[in-house]
Amino acid sequence: MLDLKPIYNTGTITFIESHEKINLKKIDSTCIKDPEGIIPNGIYKVFKHEKDRQIFLLCFFSLITIAMGIYVALLRTVFVNRINWFWMIPTILIMVLSIWKIILLILEMKHLRQSISMYRESLVLGSRLTPPFISNLYIDLYKVQTKQNWIIISFLFYGTIFTLLFWWLKDINWWIFKFKDWITNITKNPQLVGFILIFILFMSLLFYIYFTVYRKKRIIDIQSFFGNEVISQTEIDQIVRQKNKIYRRVFLISVLVFFVLPFFGWIIYKKFIKKK
Repeated sequence: MLDLKPIYNTGTITFIESHEKINLKKIDSTCIKDPEGIIPNGIYKVFKHEKDRQIFLLCFFSLITIAMGIYVALLRTVFVNRINWFWMIPTILIMVLSIWKIILLILEMKHLRQSISMYRESLVLGSRLTPPFISNLYIDLYKVQTKQNWIIISFLFYGTIFTLLFWWLKDINWWIFKFKDWITNITKNPQLVGFILIFILFMSLLFYIYFTVYRKKRIIDIQSFFGNEVISQTEIDQIVRQKNKIYRRVFLISVLVFFVLPFFGWIIYKKFIKKK
């Protein structure tokens, strides 16, 4: 609200800002801005969100690595006589994968900083071309989503089969296959492991849904600020089709190797080799 006094009148005129203008000021004060004031706010928002995501993942995988390291140290010292060493294998694998992810994230963060700096320089020189980082990020989001689709399909498919087999075999000793004894040697509470497997399947589905929605939001942000300057939808569709074709073949080959071939091998054994 602004008060003004006319020159020839002792009264006061009051100017009241509209709600729309006040709301625009609030939005402008809370939006993400380039510290150097060169990159437009909407575009810098894409860079900032990508930087925040990288920092979050770096902290997350660092904590995982530290936690796994402490766990391994405890197994080798305090609980050396009270733990099944079978559980060391997934622990070490998780720690190695976390370290590898940390290295990749550090390289990505360095590349992002260079991209932001180069984009500022191009804007100062008058260029309005889409930064290569944004184009690559846009394409990678579609590639990652396609890959994640097939990962969750494969994981739920094989995870469900493994869980059902585990529940079925945990109480069975058949011929030379002492499944019950083997499972009992690995874990003293097979039923608890079964529930853990079901929980993992359920949580993996929830995580997949969350990251799919989050990835879609990132794609929409890029589309809203750069439009068709990034890459045409026709090229994106072609990339997605190619990736789907590759992952579909890999999945079908895995099904062939793990299920179809052993099944035919068992039939051949029953009909020909066993009869001899």
